[in-house]
Amino acid sequence: MNKKQNKKWMWAGVGTGAAVLLAGGAYTAAYFVAGNQVPAHAAAGDVAIGGMSPREAQETLRRVFEPRVRQPIEIATAAGDNIELIPDEAGLNVDYEATVAAAGGGFSWNPVNIYRSLAGGDQVDIVYTVDEEQLQSSFAEKADALAVEPVDATISLTEGTVSTTAAEVGYQLQVEATAEAFRQAFENGETRIEAVGEEIQPAVTDADIKAFADGALKKAMTGPISLTSDGGNVELTEEEVAQTLTITGEGKDLAVGFDEATLTELTADDLEDLQVKGGPKNASYKLEGGQVVVVPGQKGLAVTPEAVTKAFGEALNGESRTVALEATEQEPEFTTAQAEQLKPTQVIGEYSTRYPHAAYRNTNIGKAATMVNGTVLLPGDTFSLNRKLGERTEAAGWAAGYVISGGNLVREAGGGVSQAATTLFNAAFFAGFEDVEHKPHSLYFARYPAGREATVYYGSVDLKFRNNTDYPALIQGSYSASSAGKDGSVTFRIWSRPTWDKVESTELVKSDFYEGTERVLDTDNCEPQAPIQGFTVNYKRLFYKDGRVVKEEPFRWKYNAGDRITCADD
Repeated sequence: MNKKQNKKWMWAGVGTGAAVLLAGGAYTAAYFVAGNQVPAHAAAGDVAIGGMSPREAQETLRRVFEPRVRQPIEIATAAGDNIELIPDEAGLNVDYEATVAAAGGGFSWNPVNIYRSLAGGDQVDIVYTVDEEQLQSSFAEKADALAVEPVDATISLTEGTVSTTAAEVGYQLQVEATAEAFRQAFENGETRIEAVGEEIQPAVTDADIKAFADGALKKAMTGPISLTSDGGNVELTEEEVAQTLTITGEGKDLAVGFDEATLTELTADDLEDLQVKGGPKNASYKLEGGQVVVVPGQKGLAVTPEAVTKAFGEALNGESRTVALEATEQEPEFTTAQAEQLKPTQVIGEYSTRYPHAAYRNTNIGKAATMVNGTVLLPGDTFSLNRKLGERTEAAGWAAGYVISGGNLVREAGGGVSQAATTLFNAAFFAGFEDVEHKPHSLYFARYPAGREATVYYGSVDLKFRNNTDYPALIQGSYSASSAGKDGSVTFRIWSRPTWDKVESTELVKSDFYEGTERVLDTDNCEPQAPIQGFTVNYKRLFYKDGRVVKEEPFRWKYNAGDRITCADD
């Protein structure tokens, strides 16, 4: 090659090098230009950021999206409790730098990126950040606050009345699913979502309770129960059966039981009336020659409260509501040895009253004294005159006599028994026995101590007193019949051992006297009646020990005024 050719190639090389240098400079310039701005047509999340510097683009996006980051999102639950949560406090945010970079902002030697920056740009998604641990923790805390515990259905039984409460469905927030819904709402610009939760069913449903109520409980509560023996029956009405019942178990393991104490209370009278053939006989007392002697007790077959409980359970759970009672040999409740040890030694209470002659009084007062005579009250026993005498009917041997009804005197079988009641009340009063139930007459009769007297009417008014001492007592009743021109009398004595030195009554203080009215009656059973003055009486029962009063009991009674009554036919 000659010099001319060499020179030519040399200038050609210089030209090529210059071109390369020029091209390299332009590329470098493009790198710096493209790196200093976001592509002209770029947008992020519908926000135009083209032509801006990356810093300007980030600030633009921050101004738009920062309110969203701080905007609370409402979370509605099926339980009706709505809450709010702020995205950035729950670990959600926007990565502005990454978003701008994704849109083409920032320096890059990649010719494609440089070209894209200089010649175009397009829409890109916002880049979000998620702190998963913080997000899950935020919703876990809310889950506890939003949780609704399910409530079991219940059933209860009180004195035979069934009550139920309905079940309630619970609610539990599903943390992961709700957190994901929250995240999507944030990214979509939504301000309210429905929480993802699930219902928690109660362990005991309304259907469970209904099945028990309509099944085992209804069967147990339906119909009377009869417990039988050769000496009588123990009968319980459907209402009484229901009173004994209880509901046992929990949840779905409900069962029907019964309260033994209630059963014993309801059946005590029937059980006491049972006269099982060959049954045990308590030791007792009688008077011989003016002295109390012991009547020995005897062993025998008896139905115990435990036998009643057993038979009742069989009737309740079996197919038949009639079950035989089992009798077992028992010692008497009050043995001969006990009777000898505690034998009454003296009269601790005594009272007598007189009554004017009337055949019905002799019959009824004498019958009452005779039936009460010989009654033994063990410590703790309560005496009932109505129980001892039964219903006063002519068929039972009671004569018709005068009783108070509606404020005037009318004739009924058993009239005059209140004379015996008053006398017995006073004997028990001075014996110091506990006054359980007594009611003075509504009208005052001068043959009785004012206020310290008692009337009885079968089925409504009774005389009851309790032997509240440590010693058994024997009641002695006697009477002397009246005749024309001669009063009758009735006496009751209570034999025992003394608990108190003496028992006395204070003066019977009368006050506040008043008069009744005059009435004319045209009823078939009208009886003329003289006026009777009404008044109030007050007194006390005094208990003495070691020569002084150690206890007082106040009594008060207001007598009605008896109207003057004339009959329309008179």
